[in-house]
Amino acid sequence: MSNCFIFSGQGSHRPGMGLQLYQHSTLAKDKIDLSNQVLGYNISDIMFDDNEAVLRQTNHAQVAIYIYSCIIFDIIKDNNHIPAVVAGHSLGEFSALYANNTYTFETGLQIVNVRAKAMHKCEKNTEGKMSAVIGMNKEKISDICKGTDTQVANINSDQQIVISGSADSIQSVSEELKTNGAKRIISLPVSGAFHSKLMSNAKPELKEVISNATFNEPYVPIVSNYDATLRSNPDEIKKALIEQIDNPVLWLDSVQRLGEINNNFIEIGPKKVLSGIIKKIDELFHISSFNSYNDVEEYLHV
Repeated sequence: MSNCFIFSGQGSHRPGMGLQLYQHSTLAKDKIDLSNQVLGYNISDIMFDDNEAVLRQTNHAQVAIYIYSCIIFDIIKDNNHIPAVVAGHSLGEFSALYANNTYTFETGLQIVNVRAKAMHKCEKNTEGKMSAVIGMNKEKISDICKGTDTQVANINSDQQIVISGSADSIQSVSEELKTNGAKRIISLPVSGAFHSKLMSNAKPELKEVISNATFNEPYVPIVSNYDATLRSNPDEIKKALIEQIDNPVLWLDSVQRLGEINNNFIEIGPKKVLSGIIKKIDELFHISSFNSYNDVEEYLHV
């Protein structure tokens, strides 16, 4: 059965992620052991531990989420779940590109590792934050952000927009947003101002590693969340992936584009974070999720 496969991004991590898979799946064990070798340190120790503060650090969280998502995909792919098209929310796009065979698991891991380290360096220099704004449209939020270093970073749905900027700026902008009618402001569990110009210094390192990596023509297309465009050309995929780092995630537009192809979605990642957003975009979309060992076990024994 073909579906739209979507992969969650940073913020979807959880302590202990991957431990049960490692203990019960040879495929998962082999992938995680390989990851430790490629990275040169035991990311498994950080994934399996209950120390959320260490796991949430960008240089750890991004590689952990990529590894975990690729493993879940491999398990369900081997049991006749085949994508018609793929997409990923921010970091999730790298797992999506593994899923559609644009590159090998190791190539994706090396790229994500460079991206994560470069973004982690930017975090230390900028003290950035991100917050979700509920109940206010993009135009009004953008107007309130003018003249500050805060900008719209993710357009998840009509009524869920994420802003990104320096911590002080986010605080003052958030107060003004609430004064002007925003229903809620939710601080996100990330440690940097992602998808904003405060991440621009990470772009050269990302560009270098992507430019030198081998990208193949994928067997199914990806919808790039940089501009919600359907892509299969490796060079075009590379360019969009580089631009993504300091530009907004157009998730609403991306999901609508996916829905034109297939209205059945499968979410893959450590936590169910995209399913609710998908339903808010269009109640007619059907979505299931694979986020844990139990989800996989239940599916395999149906």
